[in-house]
Amino acid sequence: MDYISCPHTPGDSNNSSEIVYHQNIGIEGKDVIVIDDAIESGGTMKRLIKYLADNYEIKSLSIATLFVKPSRVDIPIHQYFAFEMPNDDSLVGYGLPWQDKLRNVPYVSKLVKYAKLHGKALKIN
Repeated sequence: MDYISCPHTPGDSNNSSEIVYHQNIGIEGKDVIVIDDAIESGGTMKRLIKYLADNYEIKSLSIATLFVKPSRVDIPIHQYFAFEMPNDDSLVGYGLPWQDKLRNVPYVSKLVKYAKLHGKALKIN
């Protein structure tokens, strides 16, 4: 197992941040599975897959993820996922952050945002 980093903003399909991969183990000639918690827009994952395919002689490449959203971009490799969401709701908890918060909530939950309007809480989905 190894790690690759490409910081992003959830939902940003135009992520251009630097991909950092130190390659602690050799992946040339190997079957590689990229594991992620959630694919939202898919832009970052598409960039990571292209980076790995273009820079390493990999035997095969696939993706495994817990959640995928319906509005994701087309990623041209095999994807394994546990749950395809019916909508683009934001999820938090169990490692899924929102604005660097709520990552450590011990369950996955839909994020519901609240706004104040004339002193009253207004639920915004």
